[in-house]
Order: sequence, then structure tokens, then C-alpha cells
Amino acid sequence: MVWQKEDISAYEAFLKKHKMILVFFIFLFICLSMRLFYLQIVKGSSYRKVSEQQRIHNTYERAPRGVIYSADNAILAENEFSYVALFYPFEQQWTLSDESIKELNKILGRNIKFTADKNWRYGTFIKLADNITIEEMFKIKEKKLILKDISVIKKPHRIYYYPEVASHIIGYIGEIRADEIEELSEQGYKVGDYIGRGGVEQSYDKYLQGRDGDWQTEVNAKGYKVKSFKYVPPEIGASVYLTVDLKLQKVAYDALKNSSTGRGAAVVLDTRTGAVKALVSCPGFDTNRVGTKDFGIYLKDKKLPLFNRSLQALYPPGSLFKIITFVAAVELLNVDAEKTMHCDGSFELGDRHYSCWYKPGHGEMNLISATVQSCNIYFYQLGLKLGIKNLEKYAKNFHLGQKTEIDLPNEKRGFVPSPEWKKLKSKVSWLQGDTVIFAIGQGALWATPLQMAYIIAAVANKGVYYKPYIVDRVIDFNGNEVYKHTLECAGRTDVSDRTWDLLYKALLEVVESGTGRRSRLSGIKIAGKTGTAQNPHGKDHAWFISYAPADSPEIAIAVIVENGGGGGLNAVPVGRKIYEAYFNVESEKEEQQ
Repeated sequence: MVWQKEDISAYEAFLKKHKMILVFFIFLFICLSMRLFYLQIVKGSSYRKVSEQQRIHNTYERAPRGVIYSADNAILAENEFSYVALFYPFEQQWTLSDESIKELNKILGRNIKFTADKNWRYGTFIKLADNITIEEMFKIKEKKLILKDISVIKKPHRIYYYPEVASHIIGYIGEIRADEIEELSEQGYKVGDYIGRGGVEQSYDKYLQGRDGDWQTEVNAKGYKVKSFKYVPPEIGASVYLTVDLKLQKVAYDALKNSSTGRGAAVVLDTRTGAVKALVSCPGFDTNRVGTKDFGIYLKDKKLPLFNRSLQALYPPGSLFKIITFVAAVELLNVDAEKTMHCDGSFELGDRHYSCWYKPGHGEMNLISATVQSCNIYFYQLGLKLGIKNLEKYAKNFHLGQKTEIDLPNEKRGFVPSPEWKKLKSKVSWLQGDTVIFAIGQGALWATPLQMAYIIAAVANKGVYYKPYIVDRVIDFNGNEVYKHTLECAGRTDVSDRTWDLLYKALLEVVESGTGRRSRLSGIKIAGKTGTAQNPHGKDHAWFISYAPADSPEIAIAVIVENGGGGGLNAVPVGRKIYEAYFNVESEKEEQQ
């Protein structure tokens, strides 16, 4: 074919007229090509992963938590199992067949009404019935041909033994909250998980959490199940072994429960290691009732059973603080232990009078006898000679106002006041009257029962502090030791041997013939100190701290009976019960005069 001149001119005119359209289609082709290259080459692997995630549906089977044991291998917390029946719609089937519902009702002996309520779904599974027995589970399995759309999974349920006795040690579990998901999602926690609340359940949650089981099912574009092709069984959490002696724990709890008020706390430490042998807050609560409608009674109870008094309640140490005043006086004032001061029951300072707990007065008191009889007048005068700065210094040297860093959550640190604090808080200066009451452990001085046990354990060790701990070791599912506590020295209060010897003599005599003699045991030397902490909101609190055997210490005890009055009358008998259980002996039947 021969192009004529006019044909060429027409073709050129056509190209000129439609040039913009041609450029547009070429540009569109290039854009589509670049987009295809980006989707298939650059982002191909990413979209392939998303596609797989949409094709594969994971349904989790909750793992059982690890078992918690006492030091004597008693089970304190473990799991019970029930079974749950689930329905997953196959292909176009949105509901169970009438035949399946009838057969399931026959097996379970109850009327199952199928509803696709999203609130009862496990992922896209629909829960039909829970609390299925193992016998019922096997019957459902036997009817697999009829009940082919129904699956049964095992559901763990936490159960606690000795729930009130060990409630504040063990804690309980609860479903993770939405606000916690953001913080804990990187650690593998997800919606629907249960986590520890309080106690060992909380502080060792990462070990107690097992690994959830996983059902992987393939679904089509409409979300219907096509087939199941992978099942990973759940793995139970690690077992946690405590240092707590269950016998001591029960004895301490019962003794407090039967005390004059039934409220208080007791802490027993191994002086050689810091291991917690018992940690009691009374009253306790039934951890098996958490999450039930009955749990509300604890929230309304004025005795505050949910409050862990052993490491959260703050009390004035009262006469227990005289141990610190004693040490400071011997170290700084070089007090002559034989020199006496007179106690006539009252001490005058300016225009104010400060009384002794023994109104008639103790008469002539020296350092040892004043400690044995807990004479306020003697220690008022020591406090004035020492001054607030020295008293504050030694209070902090004995770790008051500091956390012990025990491996339990929510410990309080206590408080040691100072002239600077008072000036800032009240806009007034520190007075000598403040020093007087500080010297006997009153005023704005606060401590927990755990801290007082920590201090008396250090006294038993001549100033060496061992960090308290409640978990000895953790053993995983395969029997491997994944955690083991190592002895940890938490500091030292350095004073002279003379001071320790004098204090030992005084504390031993407190039990032999003083305010603590109700704790005396045949053949066992006990060293201790009683205290009565003034309470502006009611009756005074009763204290007793001690250690035994005095000449070779093994355990240290701190006991407080809320509103119990005198420590020698109400706290000492609780301590004695603990010693009887530990040493397996009976106390002398001698009443305090």
C-alpha cells in the first residue's frame, strides 16, 4: 500500500488531535505497571502474610497456672478442670441441627438453647455449655458422628487450699483489664488472659502463667471453617515453692484469730537467711470466692479482711523503738548500764507532764531494768540527751522508713519524722516534747509488722540484715529450675560488741522476768521486747518482737494485735504459740503478775 500525501497529512492531524489522549493512556499504563510491581514485588510478602492470617484462624485453649507449694510440699494453689462445649459453623451452616441439639440435651440432661450471642464466643466459636463433667465429655466424643459440629475443650479453674490462712501470701487471679493490655501485650498477655492479683500470684505471675494451647483452623473468604489442621496443647505454668511453713502459718493465724480482737498480723523470719516462715494478716478472706457474688461481703467488712496488715498497715512501733534508743545511748553517750534514774510515774518537761505506762512509777531504773520493765521515764531522759538528730540517724540505721524489698507486691515503707519534715508540714519547729515521744516510738513514727520482724532479725544477727523472701525456687513444666533464691545481705548496722552484749542481756531478761515472760518456754531461751502503741482512734495496739534460741538464733517474730492493749498481755501469747509450734514444745503455765 502506498501512502498518499493527503493520507499522511490526515494521520498527522489525527495524532495531533488525539495526542493528549494517547499520552494519558501511556501514563496510566506506566502507573498500573508500577503499582503492580509495588504490590507483587515490594509488598508481596507482607500481603501474603496478611492473607494467611485471614485464612488461618487461631483459637486459644487457656493453659493451667503453675502449682504453688509450701516449704513442706503442701499444695496451696492448683487447678481444677471442667469442660466446655463449643460450636463452630461449617461452610453454610449457621445453626446446629435439631438432631445435634436433641442429642446434646440428652447427654447433658439440660435444655441447651442455641443462640449466636457474641458475648458467649471464644473467638468465632460459640459456647454451648460449661461445667461439663468428664463423663459427659466422653459421651459427646462417642457421638461424634451426630455431634460433628461440636468440640469440647478443657477449661482450668484456680482453686486455693487454706484460703483464709494463706490469702495474703498467695493472692488470687482476675481477668486482665483493658488498660493493662497496652502495658503487658509485649510480654505476651492478651485479651481474656487471667493474671495474678496480690501475693505470689502477682509477683511471680510470669512464671505461673502457662503457655496457652492453640487450635489452628482454615477458613474460607466468608469466614466459615473449612478444616482443622494443627493443634498445640496447652503447657502448664511453672511450679512455685515457697519458704512458708504451713504448720507455723496455721498456728499464727489461729492464734491471732483467737486473740482479744481477732485482728492483727504476725511475721516469722529465718534469721539465718531472711526466709519468710509465716506471714499472717488477720482476718483473711476466702480466695475461692473471688469473682463470685459472695465476694462483696469482704468489701463491706469493717474489719478489712482484704487489707494485708503484715506489710501494708502502718503502726507506731511504741516501746519496740526503745531498742534503737538503747543502742544509740550506749554508742553515743557511753551510758553506764548500772547507773540509775528515778521513775515516779511522771516526767515534767516545761509545762507538760509525760507519764509512764506504770502509773505508780518503777522507782530506780538502770539501762537493763528500764528495758525489762519498758520504763518510759528512763527512755524519755535518754531521748533528750541524745537529741532528735541522733535518734533519727539511728532509726534510719536500723532501716526504719525503708522497704524491705520482699518479693511480694504493695509493701509500704513506713516513715521516720524529722525537724525539717515537721517545719514543712506544720509550719512549726520541732520541740523537745517531740523528741521525748520519739524516743519511745510514738508520734509520726510508722512501721509495718514486716519491718519490725526485719529489725529484730537483724538484732539477732548483731546488725546483719538479710533481705526477706517468700519464694525459694521455681520449677518449670520440664522439671528445670528456672529460678532459685540466693542469699542476699541487705546491709549492716555497725555497733560495738559491748552494745550488742548489753542489748542481748536486756532482751533476754524481758522474757525471763519482764513484760514478755508469758512467752517463756522450757529449755528454750527467747529474747524479745513488748510494746504498746498509742492509737488516737481507739484502744492501743499490742506489740511483741523476739527471736530464739537467744544464744543461737533461728527465727525472729513480730506480732501485733490491733487494739489489743498491752503487748505483754495480748501479743506475747500469740508469739508463744508460734514458738511452741516451731520448737514442738509446751510453754510453762505461768501467768504474768
